[in-house]
Amino acid sequence: MAFFRHPVTRYFLIAFAGTWFFQLPMVLGRDGLGLFAYHVPMPTYVGLFLLSSAVPAVSGAWLTFKLEGRPGLQRFVRRFGQWRVGVAPFLIVTLAYPVLYLAGYWLTTGHLPVADLVGKWSALFTVYLPALLIFPALITWGEEPGWRGFALTRLQTEVHPVIASLIVGALHGVWHLPIFLLVSGPPASGPFNLANFLSNTGTIMVITVLWSWVFNSAGRSILIAVLLHASGNATGPLMGRWFGQLPESMGATMFRLYLGLAVLAIVLTRGRLGNRSDPTPAAAPV
Repeated sequence: MAFFRHPVTRYFLIAFAGTWFFQLPMVLGRDGLGLFAYHVPMPTYVGLFLLSSAVPAVSGAWLTFKLEGRPGLQRFVRRFGQWRVGVAPFLIVTLAYPVLYLAGYWLTTGHLPVADLVGKWSALFTVYLPALLIFPALITWGEEPGWRGFALTRLQTEVHPVIASLIVGALHGVWHLPIFLLVSGPPASGPFNLANFLSNTGTIMVITVLWSWVFNSAGRSILIAVLLHASGNATGPLMGRWFGQLPESMGATMFRLYLGLAVLAIVLTRGRLGNRSDPTPAAAPV
């Protein structure tokens, strides 16, 4: 029973139960498994999806209040606007994903259409930057306060930061399961494909190691975590504008890139991933 009383365990249980509860109507209907003969109207579909995405943040904030009271919740909320973190995190947030995807495209295809990219440079401002700002408003503000702001912050004070990152990444990946059961409407993945689901989960685990490094180095700023997550989401539309349909094999290339960078981050930080050895009041387990 002590396992279920652990704050991080309680967070995971609430995040899974709440998110999957809101996504269940889409999964059970004709938009998903087809067990019932109904379609969820698009306004309801979008509303339920946004509610499901907000559960991690609400769970993290509520548990912080229960464990640390109003002062702890105030510390937690202040991290939403923690922007004085230096220049490097903001450069990573805005540039890292586009650069990585360009590298992945070059490694996959053996060439990079520089002339075409120069001709479409404005997509950085008309596609990428607007998406970078839209995704936080719609999705990542609901996820990152929970996954990194609460779960990772606390877990890495009790176990090795790399282990904490892999645990959070694995559960974050499994948390997306209902999306892979949807066959219509955004963000539809088509008929369930176990290989795609496992590949996505493995990629999230590796990426989480990198995100932990950036997050910890930025003083555990939830703002940086939100923008970093949004940057990853926003790069997809940018690549579509630049290259159209990306090669299917590029997924494997990107995974190898992420894995190599994750190993490099572990080596350079001696496994600490920017985590301070002494727990802060906001991170100390109760």
